[in-house]
Amino acid sequence: MYISPIIFTIPGAPVPFARAGSFGTRRFTPTKQRDYMLQVRAMAFEAMRGAPLLEGPLTMDVRAVYQVPETWSKKRKAAAYWKDSRPDADNIAKAIMDCIGKNESLAGYDKLPAALVFGDDAQVAHLNVVKIYGPVAFVRVSVEALESIECQDSAGRPAAAGGLSGATT
Repeated sequence: MYISPIIFTIPGAPVPFARAGSFGTRRFTPTKQRDYMLQVRAMAFEAMRGAPLLEGPLTMDVRAVYQVPETWSKKRKAAAYWKDSRPDADNIAKAIMDCIGKNESLAGYDKLPAALVFGDDAQVAHLNVVKIYGPVAFVRVSVEALESIECQDSAGRPAAAGGLSGATT
């Protein structure tokens, strides 16, 4: 059964996952990160349109687009495409997965269900994160059940059970 991918866009530059801060023995999520995570949750909730949580193995694509810095020369701006500096791609993905999977602490802030797109971020079996430059900063997220995708090996044939690599043993 084919299930359409859940696709949503978050305006602005991504805020990567950061370790919780502490004040004495109390730990807290930095305000900037918490506010971003609440924005991600709102966009994901809207994209779900009341659909049930995705089940089984999932694929998630994250396209993080950063605005080219104004201080760069025209030549450097024209050549800018791949962003190969901080934040790390895995921290961008982690922040988003923590928002759209089950998260009781954020649900207390926004009154949305604890889990929005999937129940457990461990369901994400395939993750693709791209960091690039563009005229406007935004993050585009797509989550889809892997059963909805026909897997192929490197020669374009349906992949045999046991892997996508096409490697032989």
